[in-house]
Amino acid sequence: MQYSERDLPVRLHDGEMLVLDDGNEVRWESNGEAKAVFVGSGFDATMELFPGQEEALSIGGKNFVLTAFFEDALEVKKG
Repeated sequence: MQYSERDLPVRLHDGEMLVLDDGNEVRWESNGEAKAVFVGSGFDATMELFPGQEEALSIGGKNFVLTAFFEDALEVKKG
């Protein structure tokens, strides 16, 4: 499934992605307990988040907060 910025806040599950208004994609892959978070279309992770960890991130001049969960989910909301 694909979400847009107007769907925020959203919980992304494995295989889902968020496409922001500026065209940047936000997606994640499991890396053991951690979630490797990718911003853009590249294959290098922007960050890794562990369950319960929350990080603020600026993408395209806008602020977002990403939170990893033990279940198969990464929450993205405006910061």
